[in-house]
Amino acid sequence: MQLINGNGVYDRYLLTEEECEALFDEDTKYEDVRYPDSDKGYVATVLTKEEHMFSGVSYGSDTHTLTMHSEMTALAHAAIHGETDIIAISGPNCHICKQLIYESSLRSHIDTVVITKENGHFIQTPISELMPQPWPLPSQS
Repeated sequence: MQLINGNGVYDRYLLTEEECEALFDEDTKYEDVRYPDSDKGYVATVLTKEEHMFSGVSYGSDTHTLTMHSEMTALAHAAIHGETDIIAISGPNCHICKQLIYESSLRSHIDTVVITKENGHFIQTPISELMPQPWPLPSQS
């Protein structure tokens, strides 16, 4: 990973192709442990500033209102290990999760990069670009 914008307010990193691939490889390791149905749900992996990866899986609820998204559990998994400076997360992500990633970004002052894969190519999009009308505004956090 390379710091490409270290303006002291919100740092932004660029991942190598190998780092992006490693995030998605990590995702595939946990596809069978999505709960309660291993064939439903998602897996997400975060990369921290300390260069550690933490994965999370969907944890479904029969009512659906209590379902935990994989991004939520990945962020919590990293936090359990004392790592809250999130450089990147695998995607795509729903809007609820984008909000959570954005709020994490505000706290860490790192513009977390969402990594997606389209037609075999990785796309790195800063969470700030995925939140055109964010709440709270950076000045309110």
